[in-house]
Amino acid sequence: MNYPDIQILNQRFGAPGRIAFRAGEAGLPIVSLINTHGACEVSLYGGHLLAYRPVGHSPVIFLSQKSEFEPGKPIRGGIPVCWPWFGPHPADPKKDKHGFARVMQWELDGTEYNGTSTVLRLSLRDSELSRQIWDHAFELKLTVTLDQYLHLSLTAENCDTKAFEMSQAFHPYFQVGDIAQTSVVGLDKAFYADRVTKETALQEGPLYIQGQVDRIYVPEKNEAAIRDGKLKRAILLTYSGTRNLVVWNPWSEVCRAIPDLGDEEYLKFVCVEPANVKDTAIELEPGARHMLSMTIQSQLI
Repeated sequence: MNYPDIQILNQRFGAPGRIAFRAGEAGLPIVSLINTHGACEVSLYGGHLLAYRPVGHSPVIFLSQKSEFEPGKPIRGGIPVCWPWFGPHPADPKKDKHGFARVMQWELDGTEYNGTSTVLRLSLRDSELSRQIWDHAFELKLTVTLDQYLHLSLTAENCDTKAFEMSQAFHPYFQVGDIAQTSVVGLDKAFYADRVTKETALQEGPLYIQGQVDRIYVPEKNEAAIRDGKLKRAILLTYSGTRNLVVWNPWSEVCRAIPDLGDEEYLKFVCVEPANVKDTAIELEPGARHMLSMTIQSQLI
């Protein structure tokens, strides 16, 4: 896989003290966005946010120490972009989970900044390689905005002559001090489909992670919070473009079976994911667009 020249990227798109490019592991190009509110890092490979740290806070995003930064393989942790399907492929289980956007090199469309915000714009278009996997013409646009909070938006456009169905998600791995002292709030009275037990139920009160969790929620409001008793903070998540919120933690047994996760790393993260999945999958007509967006903020408690 050919990567753009780091020096040229810094000359064309960098800004001293605000936007900087570097070669990460395996040469993957990474851009750092910085301002008075905090900093984040994004890999152009996968359009994958790797880190976010507001000023005065510990890191908000978890990244596995065993993640394989190799072309063709997904990065474990951060905020993967799952597209054009979420989870297993609906018709072909041999295809990679969560689509191909997270293992493609994205184009850098531009950067900008002002006194309060720093912005990165990326895009991904169909190619000969993508059409071997999924035979549709499309354009994805990913915008990462760092201001007082962190904002991500993903706009999908159907550039084909026929409609296509897509499922998708932002799949953030949120860093926690100790999963045993962590709860997810904002899900009370929400129905959920449990993909571990295959049951449907109603959430009562906060969700405490005490074992393997893989649930699709339909909250009353498009917001949730991760309350972290050890780090004494709350991570607030708001989103649009879907009614579904997926909560996932593999717990110990499944974690040990995942090669790019450390055996005990399940204790240090929880995934809370805005997702168009199942009944909120999108049927996109030719020329139509759909935007999925989310905002992350961290508060001390």
